[in-house]
Amino acid sequence: MTDKLPWLALRSIPGVGLVLFQRLKDRFGNPAAVFKALRGELRSVKGVSPAIAQALVAFRDWDQVEVQLARLKALGAEMLTQEEAGYPAGLKEIPYPPPFLFVWGTLKPEDDLAVALVGTRTPSYYGLKACRRLAGNLAAQGITVVSGLARGIDTAAHEGALEAGGRTLAVLGCGLDVVYPPENRGLYQKIPGQGALISEFPLGTPPEARNFPIRNRLISGLSLGVVVVEAGFKSGTAITVQYALDQGREVMAVPGPVDSPSSVGPHRLIQQGGKLVWQVEDILSELPGFARGGSLGGPAGRLAETPSPIPRPVADNLLSFLGAEPIQLDELVQVSGLPPAEVLSRLTILELQGLVRELPGKCYVLES
Repeated sequence: MTDKLPWLALRSIPGVGLVLFQRLKDRFGNPAAVFKALRGELRSVKGVSPAIAQALVAFRDWDQVEVQLARLKALGAEMLTQEEAGYPAGLKEIPYPPPFLFVWGTLKPEDDLAVALVGTRTPSYYGLKACRRLAGNLAAQGITVVSGLARGIDTAAHEGALEAGGRTLAVLGCGLDVVYPPENRGLYQKIPGQGALISEFPLGTPPEARNFPIRNRLISGLSLGVVVVEAGFKSGTAITVQYALDQGREVMAVPGPVDSPSSVGPHRLIQQGGKLVWQVEDILSELPGFARGGSLGGPAGRLAETPSPIPRPVADNLLSFLGAEPIQLDELVQVSGLPPAEVLSRLTILELQGLVRELPGKCYVLES
């Protein structure tokens, strides 16, 4: 076994989310030691059920894990653990960062100076033009542009950075070997030469809806600030913004036509104290590395103090409806008063954190 095999194997055990992975690693020192631990030692770790302890003690599928790493190598990609020097510094600061990343391309120290450009998948011509211009100007200043390779604003962000000869990081909501959306195949193949494709999902993982809120926390985590170009009031972009606030990142927004539905999200952010952006200098002034006269306070603190209608995907209020007894998704929607899509998004994040477990029949319980 190589050193990376236990990392990949431990994350593949059903029930081992990010929280439990970290607890096990802290308790035993490294993932390899977890697989050598006795059942009683494993059970002493909070959250390790009898089934999880049994799966760890009985694990023998090392050949299958080797195959995954071989497929990754054949793709020209690599697996990067938290303990390696190339792991992004920004991600180490966020709550429960991925224990490892799958990376196709290169991650460089200068990528620590990065800004995310995010927005709707159905932008206007105005939004595409504004995003491409900002991305190109950021790249010209040596700033890495981060986005999610989705249709619309994400695509314009990556293209703008590449056309300016700069670097860009694309965080995927699927496996590295899955091109999504399919029309971005050319962009997908070009990015590794001027940056990297990044995913925390194993090869072959399809672009399921539940993956994208998970992906969004990495977009903000990799960046010093997040710029919203065009977005509706309730959208995946709003989830990225909330992550940025929770992670202490700067939040900025590009104003748009007052009669455009895609302007609602940016305008609401500006109303709440987000920095209005119309040129690259507006972004640079919010970044510690560029701010004149020292680090600026920025809008993140002001926004965090303002009551916000932006959905909080990891809000505690949903946890209050969960317990040891299974509750169906429909019941959670009814008692929480939240839209079904938002409840699913929050449950996905809570499950990722190891706080909630999904049972057959779309039922959920608190993880012990």
